[in-house]
Amino acid sequence: MISIVTGTLNRLKFLPNLIKNTVGSDERLELVLVDGGSTDGTIDYIKKINHPRIKLVEVGKRSSYPHFMNLGIENSSYEWICQWNDDVILVNKWSEIIEKIDNNFDFYLFNWKYGNYDDIQRDDWLNGKDTKHSNGGWCVVDLTEYGGEIVMNYGLYNKKIFKEIGTYNNEYIYYYADGDMSMRSHLFGYKHKTLYDIKVCSLITDKNAENNINDKKIYEKNISSYKNKILPNTINIYGR
Repeated sequence: MISIVTGTLNRLKFLPNLIKNTVGSDERLELVLVDGGSTDGTIDYIKKINHPRIKLVEVGKRSSYPHFMNLGIENSSYEWICQWNDDVILVNKWSEIIEKIDNNFDFYLFNWKYGNYDDIQRDDWLNGKDTKHSNGGWCVVDLTEYGGEIVMNYGLYNKKIFKEIGTYNNEYIYYYADGDMSMRSHLFGYKHKTLYDIKVCSLITDKNAENNINDKKIYEKNISSYKNKILPNTINIYGR
């Protein structure tokens, strides 16, 4: 039912736990792994395990976030696409997510927090009692009730969104591309639900993301267009 899409680049050490936490934990999942030219044995490892529900897409060189996400979507099998990273772990069971999917919503946001493998086993970390934040350090951006932004870091999209208003905007390098997608969906009238009880641990790792100083300007320009139901010509419509 769910195609989990993520990019990876020289992150072999994270893949065993990624696989165990996804396709190794529920047979209703597939993992679409887009590799940006790894030289650390990633490709050989994935090919050797030859998992029937892992699709490896070899780009051969580093690419942008929208590019590898869109490649993953093109190679996906299912109607629900999970926006994911190679260094995150779902705290819940995937069955809990699947049970929440219904016809009333088009995309879902998950709650997330920085941590490590040991933290997932600790009640104080899960409940946030060891932080100074009122939300226990958990993060989800959904200010739509007040006319503000919605930003999906991790969550689900129904593929019909990509078929009707396009996939990830190719103008971006990395940052703001995820917010662009969720805000576009919201502003074009698709219904969302924020699942505060679905928790994702974002492992504290060295990040490979590249920041582009123009991404914020692009984001602000595109949001203005989306409010007027205008799609930029840098967006591809899935299936066309």
